[in-house]
Amino acid sequence: MKDKIYKQAPYFIKVILLNIIALLNFKKRKTKGYAFYLKKYLDQWHLDVENLENIQKDELKNLLKEVYTYSAYYQKIFNNKNITIGDIENNPRNVLNRLPLLSKADRRTFSKEILNNNPKRKLIEIGYTSGTSGTPTENYLDQESMDRSFALWSRFHEIIGVKKGMKSIRFSGRLIVNPKQKGWPFWVYNYFDKQLLMSTYHLTERNIVEYINKINKFSPQYLDGYPSAFYIIANFGLKNGIKLKCQPIAITTTAETLYDYQRSIIQEFFQCKVYNQYASSEGSPFITECKSGCLHVNMDSGVFEFLNKNNELAKPGEIARMVVTSFRNLKTPLIRYDILDTVILSEQMDCGCGCKMPIIEKIIGREDDILWTEEKGYVGRMDTAYKGLEGILQSQIIQLTPSKFIIRNVIDKMFTKDIEYKFKKNLIDRLGSNIELNFEYVDSIPLGKNGKFEAVKRKFSINDGSNI
Repeated sequence: MKDKIYKQAPYFIKVILLNIIALLNFKKRKTKGYAFYLKKYLDQWHLDVENLENIQKDELKNLLKEVYTYSAYYQKIFNNKNITIGDIENNPRNVLNRLPLLSKADRRTFSKEILNNNPKRKLIEIGYTSGTSGTPTENYLDQESMDRSFALWSRFHEIIGVKKGMKSIRFSGRLIVNPKQKGWPFWVYNYFDKQLLMSTYHLTERNIVEYINKINKFSPQYLDGYPSAFYIIANFGLKNGIKLKCQPIAITTTAETLYDYQRSIIQEFFQCKVYNQYASSEGSPFITECKSGCLHVNMDSGVFEFLNKNNELAKPGEIARMVVTSFRNLKTPLIRYDILDTVILSEQMDCGCGCKMPIIEKIIGREDDILWTEEKGYVGRMDTAYKGLEGILQSQIIQLTPSKFIIRNVIDKMFTKDIEYKFKKNLIDRLGSNIELNFEYVDSIPLGKNGKFEAVKRKFSINDGSNI
């Protein structure tokens, strides 16, 4: 109802409504609990591995004991497995390994049974996440879960030099203004967070100059949001010789896979470093990038299990599916949650930033972002196929079958037949020679759910015995 009223309201009413919501959120998020957890998490960032493992063990023990007592869903599992409170006290990691994976379907179907009914965890908010299925999943939050989540998010910012109270711009899938609106403004200002919310639904060549002018006028200290939005603006600016007059200290990306070619173009235009991170609106634990450019598994936010295509522990260099147990969503607990997101594990052990938490080489994204052919098997992160190619403004790879692909491209005058030939060769090198490539040239590529740009879409399930 709130979304419907907001969508239909005139612009000046949108500003009022958004800031009323922002004020309520500000009060909910900036509490004594938030301050406590932020200090705690900052103090834990540079601890040695032994201390971090002890913290993780204690957090896991507390989580398992609580769901044992207050979650109907987990009570049934513990009873079936003959797991006792004593087992949890003695060896929580062993207990965790005995529990079944929680699928996305079960997470959605049994959300009320999974709920933690501890009377101390009073419900303060219900969120909804649609994911790729399009079916809403309820996400219940208590105050501690919200405090922990925003404290972890703030630690990420603090580590890279972003301080509370800095002016920022955010690009997300929220409907800031009507998607059918033709003229600016394509943004609404949040006074309480000093944050300009910009629409991702109006980034056409006709409008991008207005976006850049507004960014210059607003002069943000940092920017946050979808990498595809920053890339569209940066690529347009560089192609047309437009200079950014302000210089933010950082850009943080979220929700979509950040590709290397995007990072390069964004950093060149905005003249600041891009930092990647991984979390989810469902409450998964965090992976965050530090100033040295390493992606650290935040051990104090939860337990990550990294599984290869054979459901065994993955090795460095392998594509790994993540199974997560979260310490930040306590009202709707996630224990061995098969979140269907993937990473590539790193061989690197040490980081110049001083943080001892494990390092991830790359965040790939969802399982659907991985292609599969009979010749090459699993293929992740296709951004290298675009390296050195001029004239491609946007591109989307759609895999219909193991051998059939549609490649949708938005191009400019720099694109030639020779570029097309090189692009096809790059794709064949990565996907195999026994494939069919159908190129489509379009004026625009529609955004997916929640305003995200889907660079890769696989339209079939892989039935080769693995469950990656």
